[in-house]
Amino acid sequence: MVVICEHCGTVASEGELICHACGAMLPVRDLNRGAAALRQGRGRPLVNESTVGSSRPVTDEYTEKLDDRDRADHAAMGQQTIVVHKPRKRTNINWAMIFAVLLTLAVLSVIGGYVFLRLTHTGQMILARMGYEADATAMWDIGAEYMDQGYIEKAIQIEEEAYAKEPEREDMYDRLQQLCEAYEAAERPADAERLYTLMYEKLDKTNPIAYQNILRLMRSQGRNMEASQFLKIAYANTGLSSFETERLEMIPASPTVSEDVGAGRYKEDKYVELISPEGNDIYYIIGDDGSLPEDGQLYEEPILLKEGGWTIRAVCVSTELVSDELNAKYVITYPSPDAPKASLAPQRYTQRQRIRLRNVGDDPNVTFYYTIDNTPPTINSPIYDEDGILLPGGKIKVRAVAVNSYGKVSNEMSVELQIDIPFKKYYRYTDDPIDGAQLMKTTKNQFVSKFGQPLKEENITDTAIRGTCSRLTYSWGEARFYVSESGTLLYYIDTTSTSMRFPRSTRIGMKETEVTEQFRDLGQKNNQDGTRSLYNDSGERCYGKINILSNGQKRIDYTQVDNSYPATIVLSYYLTDGIVTRVVNSFTTN
Repeated sequence: MVVICEHCGTVASEGELICHACGAMLPVRDLNRGAAALRQGRGRPLVNESTVGSSRPVTDEYTEKLDDRDRADHAAMGQQTIVVHKPRKRTNINWAMIFAVLLTLAVLSVIGGYVFLRLTHTGQMILARMGYEADATAMWDIGAEYMDQGYIEKAIQIEEEAYAKEPEREDMYDRLQQLCEAYEAAERPADAERLYTLMYEKLDKTNPIAYQNILRLMRSQGRNMEASQFLKIAYANTGLSSFETERLEMIPASPTVSEDVGAGRYKEDKYVELISPEGNDIYYIIGDDGSLPEDGQLYEEPILLKEGGWTIRAVCVSTELVSDELNAKYVITYPSPDAPKASLAPQRYTQRQRIRLRNVGDDPNVTFYYTIDNTPPTINSPIYDEDGILLPGGKIKVRAVAVNSYGKVSNEMSVELQIDIPFKKYYRYTDDPIDGAQLMKTTKNQFVSKFGQPLKEENITDTAIRGTCSRLTYSWGEARFYVSESGTLLYYIDTTSTSMRFPRSTRIGMKETEVTEQFRDLGQKNNQDGTRSLYNDSGERCYGKINILSNGQKRIDYTQVDNSYPATIVLSYYLTDGIVTRVVNSFTTN
């Protein structure tokens, strides 16, 4: 018996319960029904169960002949096969389900597309080409594509955007080189050089690529001087000897100095000659300040070096190319003479002595400067001569130095002697009144009583003394007073009166020597500036000196420092053509 699947129309073998084609359950057939049953007298022809009891007869409209194979099988079995179909059931379609499925597929497609565009390099490349925002790597790669296609400006634009978007990358050196190539293709060498400079300054100092490209740009623009200077930078940063070799081949040879005056130490003046091996101009600077050749001086003649430390810097210049710098250091140290020796030993003498100085050094061209007033000798002190030094009475210290032709001063020679002969005492203001008037003791009333009423009396301000001051003016000069706890005391007198008597019976009209003979005078000769020290006792704080005024005239000053105030008291004799014409006695607070 043949069973036909109601779902797919496939012929099933007898006894099958499930269709081998679609997997549907086959209808259960009554063995007493069908063609075999008819032949055996047990039933009627196989018909569709759904037609049983139907008012509609079974016609050809409801039957189909089987295919040739099935018919052949049935014929072999002596059966006539008639398939009676059930009327098809009407199917209900779930459109909501279909819409949901389609919507899900659409969402998944959108998500997949987003993931593809945003998370894959290919997708980022697509966005970059379309002008949408993409990552820097895709933008750099698109820039390279534009360069290959000849779209230089587009390549520059997108690569600049990529650089701004992600300025810190591991491959930034290579990426900037890519942008530099685009700049050069666009004939923008300044921009390319700027980025090449950034590459070696900020990214990788040792990579030679940036240096090589900068040098290429400089040469193409004829900037040979800059190129020679830049080669030094390239060599210093990379250590590649090729840079140094190229630089040395490009620039002129450095200047040299003559062999006999090479850098070093000398004990005499030196003339330094600069030489250009290739005959180029030489520019030099003495010292460490300034730039060569801009601040240098054109070398024309040997350079004189005197005592001191000197640095000569020089370069050779050929057109716009500058050599490496010569840097020669010199130290000129003049030899110092030996200190002189004295002819007298440091001891006590009962007679006046003359001391002599002698040279014990190898340099015969020395000058001795000396003092006998106990002040340090200088080149302004008296010059020793072959007559020697006549020593006065008292305790005398002879001090001397030797000075050679270079102006070098020796160590000091010092010898102290005691000459036991009489000598004048120092000036002391307390024992030396002016015509009976003493500074800081005579009151204003006493002074007026002694010298009469002044022509004028006025209050003044005087920086020489603290307190309220007044001045009395006379025909012969003036006197000044200040208010103290002891009264209004005399502190200054200035007079040209020939009738007044001054300390040690000195007076107006005396000669210079007549005055100095009345006080302590060691007999020391004039200093080199014309002044002369009469005495200098630092222990007693008493000093006597002849000074030179701005008009060429002289003034004899006897100075006493009084620590009780403290103050300085000075008795001054003004001379005109060697004659005393004015005397001033003053008290100045310290």
